[in-house]
Amino acid sequence: MIAFQQKILSDGIRLVTAPLESTEAVAILVLVGTGGRFEPSDKTGISHFLEHLFFKGTKKYPSAQKLSRELDKLGANHNAYTSEETTGFYIQSSANDFEKSLKLLAEMYLNPIFPEKEVAKEKNIIIEEANMRRDMPQIHVQVLAQKQIFPNSPLGEDLIGTPETLEAISRPDLVNYFDNSYNGASTIVAVCGNPKKFNWTKEIEEKFRSKSKGIKPECEMFVPSKTPEPVIFETRKVDQAHLVFSTQLFSKTDPRRYQAILLKTILGGGMSSRLFSEIREKRSLAYYVDTTASWYSDTGALVISTGVKTDKTNEAVAVILDQFRKLAQTGPKAEELKRAKSQLRGQIALSLEDSLEIASYLAEETQYEEKIRQPEEIISQIQKVTTDQIKNLTRDILVSAKMGLAVIAPQIDQAGLEKIIKSRS
Repeated sequence: MIAFQQKILSDGIRLVTAPLESTEAVAILVLVGTGGRFEPSDKTGISHFLEHLFFKGTKKYPSAQKLSRELDKLGANHNAYTSEETTGFYIQSSANDFEKSLKLLAEMYLNPIFPEKEVAKEKNIIIEEANMRRDMPQIHVQVLAQKQIFPNSPLGEDLIGTPETLEAISRPDLVNYFDNSYNGASTIVAVCGNPKKFNWTKEIEEKFRSKSKGIKPECEMFVPSKTPEPVIFETRKVDQAHLVFSTQLFSKTDPRRYQAILLKTILGGGMSSRLFSEIREKRSLAYYVDTTASWYSDTGALVISTGVKTDKTNEAVAVILDQFRKLAQTGPKAEELKRAKSQLRGQIALSLEDSLEIASYLAEETQYEEKIRQPEEIISQIQKVTTDQIKNLTRDILVSAKMGLAVIAPQIDQAGLEKIIKSRS
């Protein structure tokens, strides 16, 4: 059980703290409720752009070099990330350096200066990052799949943006986005680790009190207004066909999420999973088979990715859909379901061994849930899932209106793939 405390500070920031005396580290995470789906269509990529710039100078440390020197002094683990609905940046350091880490993180959050020179330099760097991702078919096919499964929605846009939108973003655009999105109402601070001599709550209240409360940013909700195209593709001179099969799920807080986690595990969670066994072990079609699930405040997606010989594309897609269809007809075997539950229980336990992992978990729970669920509660809900629930869930999501296949390959049998999808949905 995680011992934690929650408090809303005077500026509206939600604070969640979890002392963990079994470690000598402390992790501080600032999570802001804005990301890719909050961006104007002509400014896609601005959230990620802004994330880069937090490390490029503040009022107290007016250059990237000066700021990085202070971070490096701590020997700390520090970074930032952008998702569709949140942007986070953190420092994980020795617990004795809590005060120094907090000062640096607060300085980055409260007083970034976005130097014009750094904006221009970082723009070029991010455009090259976008080009690199575009050149890697295993990554770019995921971008195609996101656009396919969330059509006509900011959720379908690439988080990094495009060269065109990035070129159009100016320093005033970044400052305006920061001023409108980064406020007390949209922010969570999560701390986990050894408190040592420090009073975390008092220190954080003092450091963050100058932030205005503001209003939480709002985004366009996803409405599945049209059926995803069954097959989208790009032809390239590549050695493999990289394919992603996706199907729409539901919101992050939907009660069926426990069923979906188990379905994901049964299909692709490890070397004993159905798809790993069928695609790699039995047929030697692929080196990698990944199954992931993503959830948002209003929707989600189950995603299966693999890379196969071009002439084996149709066979691989048929195998994936056949496993879905079998689960929709009979559900998982009792032993299979039991094994998946045990696997998830172990993964949850391991994921909460680290102060940063716990801080991330608490921040995300605060962002999405009405209350913070204890890991034991999640495990209990997973244990309650039945074979029939998995079977019914698979039936619900294995329909053509929710499914799509994205492919990058030298050539593609579009009609054949569409026929396979139609015959198994």
